[in-house]
Amino acid sequence: MADRRVLIVAFDALRPDMVTQELMPNLSRFSANGVRFANNRSTYPTETRVNQTALVTGASPSQHGIVGNQFLDLAASPDKLFNTGDETELSAGDKRLGGKLVDVPVLSEILIGNGLDLAVVSAGTPGGCRILNHKAEQQGLFRFALKRPDASVPAARIAEVIERIGPIPEHRIPSIEWLTYTTDVYLNYLEPEDAPAVTILWYCEPDNSYHHKGIGTPDNLAAIKAVDAEFGRILEWRAAQDLEETLQIVTLSDHGQISVSSEALDVAGKLREAGFSVGSAVDGDQDAILSLSSAGGLYVRDSDPDIIARLTAWLQTQPWCGPVFTRDGAGALSHDQIGIAHRRAPDIGFVVASDDAANEQGLVGTSLQNGAYPVGGGLHGGLHFKELHNWLALGGSAFESGKVIERPSGIVDVLPTMLHLLGIEAPDTVQGRILHEALSGEAELPLDAETETYSADGADGYRAHLTVSRVGATRYLDRAWVTRS
Repeated sequence: MADRRVLIVAFDALRPDMVTQELMPNLSRFSANGVRFANNRSTYPTETRVNQTALVTGASPSQHGIVGNQFLDLAASPDKLFNTGDETELSAGDKRLGGKLVDVPVLSEILIGNGLDLAVVSAGTPGGCRILNHKAEQQGLFRFALKRPDASVPAARIAEVIERIGPIPEHRIPSIEWLTYTTDVYLNYLEPEDAPAVTILWYCEPDNSYHHKGIGTPDNLAAIKAVDAEFGRILEWRAAQDLEETLQIVTLSDHGQISVSSEALDVAGKLREAGFSVGSAVDGDQDAILSLSSAGGLYVRDSDPDIIARLTAWLQTQPWCGPVFTRDGAGALSHDQIGIAHRRAPDIGFVVASDDAANEQGLVGTSLQNGAYPVGGGLHGGLHFKELHNWLALGGSAFESGKVIERPSGIVDVLPTMLHLLGIEAPDTVQGRILHEALSGEAELPLDAETETYSADGADGYRAHLTVSRVGATRYLDRAWVTRS
């Protein structure tokens, strides 16, 4: 195992139903020759930084503590919601927290403790790049965010990269030039200079074009074909370098996306009209602080149970509101069932309504929004099946060949499986499982998948439903929805 290395290639937001031979011939061929998990799951919220943290910890938000792309943590951000997408804010918050941004051991700590290294190159948000390798400064590791080269480390090496590869292209959507640049950094700098034990390449497509151009539109299809071509370059290079025995490749997406069907709802305005005082900053006088795009919640003043009960009942009467969940599950689903039972979670979590309608391109899944995406664009965060269903396929000498696995799996399983490949014991904090069924030469464990169904009755005929799959001790969210009588 000493000569094994791992490359994680992340296609941000890629929907598995869009991995076709026509659109993505390279990824299709790779998965056909390796192992594809047909029922892989994101964690909730189905947001990027949440699931990037799940990737590098093997744990759910209830364990690792990154409970949303933004959340309330007064130690990290004393006067407003803490925005994990902002590199400057994230860095400052981590310092205020004494380096305890994440509550459990992360990938870089585990690797360093075993004499191995991690490198990250990301075309996504600067905060997301930091989340993947947030201790790089202290550990002397490589972290390069195309959107924030000034905040990338080590600074001297980032300057070397740009001198060798050339200036970072102007950012456009679709972000095709950035895809190429990300691949160039990996092939023309990281591999010849470092050959890291673990590398994470984070491609910003198809997420960018899903959001801003629409799922399945010509611009989006062009982006998907382009990111597949970049992956093809990596596969060709690996074959030419005779690294197919050594370099194990994990391909994944962090979540799916569905299509936007409305302008912003202005939930804060609706709350005020209903007699609640609500804002987004901490001033001590409001009933609640709202954090919401398509998923999020309300941080209630002093966690007052009466205000929580009134807000929960009011939300359940609103036709635009989907599943609602609270810490104790009184009259709602519970944080524990959803996987966000953490001190940073909102007192009331909820998602806006979604459905199984198809967009203009015939792709299933639409949702209301409280954000600013164009109608017909894409969004994610909620509990629709297409948001929770993400891509996972593995290839290399360590894996079986030509295998499709229907047993549920999740992004939390990537870390324990990767550590197993490298001969490293996973920390006790890991909630994911080793995907033995994908590994060549290992006996498949007789683990049966079980389905759990939860429901909760609320105000005025509201009824929330949640289905969860379980394999051994590991839980995977399938979907949640609301019916009204």
